[in-house]
Amino acid sequence: MGNTLNTIRKRTRFFQVLLVGVWVMIVTRLFFIQVINSDKYQARCKKQSDTKTIVKPARGTIFDRNGKALTIDIVQYQISAHPYLVENKADIAQELASATSEPSQKYLDLLGSKKTFVWLEKNAPQSQFQKFVDKYEKTSGLVIDRISQRQYPFGEIFGQIVGFTNIDNRGICGLELQLEPVVGGTPGWKIVQRDGWGRLNERIDLPGKVCIDGNDVTLTIDSEYQTILHEELMKSYTTTQAEKAMGIIINPKNGEIYAMASVPPFNPNKPSENPVSAQKNQVLTDIFEPGSTFKVVTATAAMELNAIEPTDKINCEGGIIKIANRLIHDHNPYTTLTFAEVIKNSSNIGTIKVAQKIGKENVFNYCRKFGFGLRTNIQFPGEINGILHPLKNWTELMMAQIAMGQGIGVTVLQLAYAYAAIANGGYLLEPQLIKTITTKDGVVVSESKPNYIRQVASPETMTQMRELLRLAVQHGTGVRANVGGMAIAGKTGTSQKVTPYGYSQSEYVSTFAGFFPVNDPKLLCVVVVDNPKGMHTGGLVSAPVVSEIFKRVVNYSDDLFFNEEKTSQPVRTQIAQAEGRPVEQHRPQMSTVSYSTMPSVGSSSAALEMPDLSGRTARQALYVLQAMGLSVEMEGSGIVNSQTPAKGTPVTRNMKCLLKLAPRKGTD
Repeated sequence: MGNTLNTIRKRTRFFQVLLVGVWVMIVTRLFFIQVINSDKYQARCKKQSDTKTIVKPARGTIFDRNGKALTIDIVQYQISAHPYLVENKADIAQELASATSEPSQKYLDLLGSKKTFVWLEKNAPQSQFQKFVDKYEKTSGLVIDRISQRQYPFGEIFGQIVGFTNIDNRGICGLELQLEPVVGGTPGWKIVQRDGWGRLNERIDLPGKVCIDGNDVTLTIDSEYQTILHEELMKSYTTTQAEKAMGIIINPKNGEIYAMASVPPFNPNKPSENPVSAQKNQVLTDIFEPGSTFKVVTATAAMELNAIEPTDKINCEGGIIKIANRLIHDHNPYTTLTFAEVIKNSSNIGTIKVAQKIGKENVFNYCRKFGFGLRTNIQFPGEINGILHPLKNWTELMMAQIAMGQGIGVTVLQLAYAYAAIANGGYLLEPQLIKTITTKDGVVVSESKPNYIRQVASPETMTQMRELLRLAVQHGTGVRANVGGMAIAGKTGTSQKVTPYGYSQSEYVSTFAGFFPVNDPKLLCVVVVDNPKGMHTGGLVSAPVVSEIFKRVVNYSDDLFFNEEKTSQPVRTQIAQAEGRPVEQHRPQMSTVSYSTMPSVGSSSAALEMPDLSGRTARQALYVLQAMGLSVEMEGSGIVNSQTPAKGTPVTRNMKCLLKLAPRKGTD
């Protein structure tokens, strides 16, 4: 019995010592954890429970000049799960199936998986899944992330201007790339805590940084003008089976770009379906030899230097001239032409003779003055300088070639702003593409203003140049750009493409640069068609495209009204007399754009006839009739459907006219 008690006591003491030892170890360990190494373990705990989440800013919207959104952001959800933490699996699977029309078993299998993480839906549209998100956003084990995807409502019409973003919503090309610092915004962050069930909980006492949303940008581009330009370029590109076509529409007075496009097109909503080369805005990235459109440089220089007058006669050598053992031909065997006829008929030899008269230094200087060989500083990525060889490398042959538009490389953008200097009275402008930048709250961050780079020539010289370019459209190589009553001025160009073996005899670049109305230019357009099949001259290929663009733009714009061509220009009178023909008396005439050619209020009533107003808006019709001094009564709304008196009826001042309006087809 005694031995048994001793054994029990020994065992009891052993377990007492063991328990005391264990408790000492535990207390010591806790002391080290909670006191000695407290900071270390608190940091480890915080790392496991606290998560730093990036807060993405809203990307700024890009608008056209009239407030139409060229970019939109579509909200989508990414829905994932930790299956072992999800409890009401059947309900969630059924709700997802209702949103997607997929079998509920698909989601039930995913939620029943042994994996620690599964994707339920990626890129789930907000419209389909908002109800699900509202109901299950805080469900244990579910992770719902809100993402934004950029979309482009105008598709390929604005593809090369706007560009596109990648999966992280960062700009890849076009304005999305150029304006990334402006529209991209500044990301923020926040700390959230994850509990034992995998749920993320926000607390206001945890640190964070507020994100800054991107700014909105309004362009100078008009979406209607852009659509017109794109459609007309596509027509020409398709019908002529060309390699490409490029064009631009600008306001020559302030440098604002209303439209610029190139084809083949690029759809930013499906970037992988187009070659990378189609992403380029070829208006400012591709160079070409401008051909006869470049002759305005020599012409402007010669007249500004008082070296020639429009009526001066030039010996064109019967259509052939030899320079440095090289024969240069005219497209016609001209003998003697006035300088005005040289420009009107686009004589190579006549232009070369003028260039020789003023010298290569002056030709080079005016190339520079017009901005060739230099970037325009447009707010857009990828612009190139073009090619203008240094003056020290110029030979007599090179000067002759450059005078007629060979041996020099220009962009559509450079050519447009060179012609703008002629149109606006002599000033080279910097292109304006960004009109305003504003915050999401509407605060204006910046606003563009016209930037005049330099004066190219005097207003008097440019007035003469405009008249010469008007003659080129009326009676010269640009007649297919002429539209009755619109007073279009411009110049054609046809250049042979350069190959590794010299100039091609079968591939050409067709160009036309034009503006109107000649006395007060408001719009300027340049169209370049690269390697059209069949007809290939600028007068036959590009000039009609510009003509159609101008007609469509005027018919669209309620606020574009152009006075008829004035007849008081002395240059035209002198030229007509020098050519031995009567001076043309331009009377107001009706045309397809009748409201642009109506006589002023002071016109003689005996010459007035009722114009055809069918299809015009109320504003357009009212402008025309009030300008004629007629009284107007309107019924209905929309566009003119019928009119009294009928078109062509003689009318007198103060006569009452009745217009009946009806909605446009396809509108309510």
